[in-house]
Amino acid sequence: NGKELPNGDCGDGITNPFSKEEVPNKYWAQRRRLFSKFDDGVQMDKESWYSVTPEAIALHLAKRVIDMCDHGKNDKNEQSNSRKGVILDCFSGCGGNGIAFANESFKDSIGLTVCVDVDRKKLFMAAKNASIYGIDPSRIIFIEGNAVEVLGRYQNGELSTSKFDASAVSTEKYEGYSIGGYELLPPTIDVVFLSPPWGGMDYLKVGNAGYSLSKCITVDASCNGEGATINGDELLALSANAAKHKSVVYFLPKNVNGVNIGLSAWNHGYRSGLEIEQNLLNGKLKTISVYLSER
Repeated sequence: NGKELPNGDCGDGITNPFSKEEVPNKYWAQRRRLFSKFDDGVQMDKESWYSVTPEAIALHLAKRVIDMCDHGKNDKNEQSNSRKGVILDCFSGCGGNGIAFANESFKDSIGLTVCVDVDRKKLFMAAKNASIYGIDPSRIIFIEGNAVEVLGRYQNGELSTSKFDASAVSTEKYEGYSIGGYELLPPTIDVVFLSPPWGGMDYLKVGNAGYSLSKCITVDASCNGEGATINGDELLALSANAAKHKSVVYFLPKNVNGVNIGLSAWNHGYRSGLEIEQNLLNGKLKTISVYLSER
């Protein structure tokens, strides 16, 4: 009859084993939408429950990113036609998007996904989750570091050797996957994927179309805890400079202001237009994806 069952029961009789403060019932009930293989041992921390991209949306985003990587394959003058795309996932968390990018179905187009997060514990979770999904360890790497610092090392898709220095974190193998510091960064990237913290579960409080890049997104600018931050508009500027052809995908909440996005894009050199896509799940608007590129 469509009535919501108590205690996070989604109809399978399994109630929420966590406290409501740790995992709200609505997230527990939707756990298999977040990861279809959840029952195989998927790992998430408290923040991941409300920040991970639902799997169906993550796979859709990966398909769209392929289109951005495939540019030039029909151009006989393109020298790098055979090179597969490299995706920089700047705020990877427990790996929802990174696992989708590295999905076996996309191996002919996406050669490497670089998952960056400041929290090494999240990277361990992401690697464990990647193993559950059977992701090839040669197609995904996990870097403990700050997204702003990483983006600052790239210009038009090329790693700047003048800005390169190894980070002070160890490199190790976990579940067969490499987890380490900036020395693992690839020499080139094609597309930057941004899914920064939206401001916790209270992001809807700014109202419909009240969410702006500059006012609602704050990102730490370094790993050392000195307190420097940048806003979401500045993050777009940094990403546009880092990515090849300024190719950026910005994953945002459903109440983001489209005019604000357009102004930010224009201010940071986008002249070929942009696409703002509504992401629906079971008929309900969940998120907004913004595709930007200057090809």
